[in-house]
Amino acid sequence: IDDPKLISEVHRRFSEWSAAVVEHLNEMDFDFFWANDDLAGNHGPFMSPKVFRELMLPHMKMVAEKIKKPWIFHSDGNLLPIMDDLLSLGMTAIHPIQPAAMDIGEVKRRYGDKVCIVGNIDLDYTLPMGTEEEVEAEVRDRIMTAGPGGGYIISSANSLTAYCKVENVFAMARAIKKYGKYPLEG
Repeated sequence: IDDPKLISEVHRRFSEWSAAVVEHLNEMDFDFFWANDDLAGNHGPFMSPKVFRELMLPHMKMVAEKIKKPWIFHSDGNLLPIMDDLLSLGMTAIHPIQPAAMDIGEVKRRYGDKVCIVGNIDLDYTLPMGTEEEVEAEVRDRIMTAGPGGGYIISSANSLTAYCKVENVFAMARAIKKYGKYPLEG
């Protein structure tokens, strides 16, 4: 942060390269992009919203404007202080809505009409250490909280890591099939 011109230049160069890559990717036969990386920890963004807007967002927009397919923006952590800025990029969905960092009910209420919400099944306890019953209860809760009206794709709160219990991954899949059918029933 002591040299904002350097930060801006690094991001400009990387973004120009990324934008050129995106133009080629747009021509390839796949359905959507999965883009970006972590901007936040559990308590908020790694930088102030002001610094994000000045040093990061303009370069991110340069790349986002080139994307011609639906795309999912990924970042762990609490994105709420910069969520409106992020949504200006035009992504189709946002992932993973970590339970330790953001309340999925709040995200659904505030942004569920603007962007698809992806994720939120806990990787800190439920999938790696919980019981199959706890997994089923969490899946049911997330579907009932974020599923009404559509715009929710249930998944783990990041990826299916090697430390997840296999039986809990299967329990998650069973619960999704059980509770994830429209019309949703309480």
